[in-house]
Amino acid sequence: MEAALHSAETQRIAALRSYQILDTPREEEFDDIVRVVSAICETPISVINLIDQGRQWFKAEIGLGVRETPLSASICAHAILQPGLLVVPDTLVDRRFADNPLVTGVPHLRFYAGALLQTSDGLPLGTICILDYKPRHLSDNQKDLLRLMASQIMKLFELRRQNAEEHTARKQAETLATENAILAREGDHRVMNSLNLVSAVLALQSRASSNSEVRVQIADAQRRVQAIATVHQQLHLAGSLEFIKIEGFLKSLCESLKQAAPACIDGIDSRLDPAEIRSDEASTLGLITAELLANCFKHAYPNDAHGRVSVEFSGDELRWRLTITDNGVGLPTGFDPGQGKGVGMRVITTLVRRLSAELTFKSSAEGTVFEVSKH
Repeated sequence: MEAALHSAETQRIAALRSYQILDTPREEEFDDIVRVVSAICETPISVINLIDQGRQWFKAEIGLGVRETPLSASICAHAILQPGLLVVPDTLVDRRFADNPLVTGVPHLRFYAGALLQTSDGLPLGTICILDYKPRHLSDNQKDLLRLMASQIMKLFELRRQNAEEHTARKQAETLATENAILAREGDHRVMNSLNLVSAVLALQSRASSNSEVRVQIADAQRRVQAIATVHQQLHLAGSLEFIKIEGFLKSLCESLKQAAPACIDGIDSRLDPAEIRSDEASTLGLITAELLANCFKHAYPNDAHGRVSVEFSGDELRWRLTITDNGVGLPTGFDPGQGKGVGMRVITTLVRRLSAELTFKSSAEGTVFEVSKH
């Protein structure tokens, strides 16, 4: 008698496939279970049997030597149609199996016992079963063992599925992160190209203007656009979307700004701690550095005087200090960074407020020190 399909066969098959265990290689933990069950129940055959469409497939077996057989002669296909443990002491006297070719012919199976492997929703996937060539009975302890092993097998199945889902989720996250990074880098290229184009247009306008004051204003605007482009480029080269190694970032920024510095600037020295800070803070610090250095280039060395400037950064992600020093002529008497008429200092104070930081300065005839600190 061939077994009927389960009343929720479509859902049952879907649940079985969700474990992604069909046709997987043999695994030691499952092989150990059938060996232990066969030894304690004293049967020559023990199988972890999964009922698939048109076949029964064995995750582990001892005593059969095959990994699957057709479903038409399956005893386990009957076992999944009833709850609990199915015990058939003598298959020849059970009308469901009396004419089964595995009973009437080789290998002449006369005894069967199977405990359900079922999901938390009650959908049966198969059995952990034992078979013998002669009729027999099981002790209560042996029955309890089959039930316990069925529970352990399902826990292993669940663990495998969770691991597979986590692996898939991790791969999807890695793929998404890679795609986002590619899109971000493409966006970076477009932003930098746009900024460089604006800078070039402003430079052309500055050279074409006959008004010296207008030329100065356009040149300042061009310099700021170029500074933003330079900061953006250094962030792009740093390669991180969240945290930036500030040492390499500011060092590269200073090298780029030195190339655009006037001839009176003999060099930009840097002393930088190897800290990592958030990329948005790094970007703002880069703009502050560019503005403060631009002020040094413009005002600290009048009449073609020469000098050097330095950039220092110390601290960590939470508390840090940025210091810009020059050895120029110093600031004018009564200088107030919050009240100045120049656009540069207003930009700097706005950026400092954005960082929730503090701006201080010291100045004398030997030079000026600007310090931006976050506590």
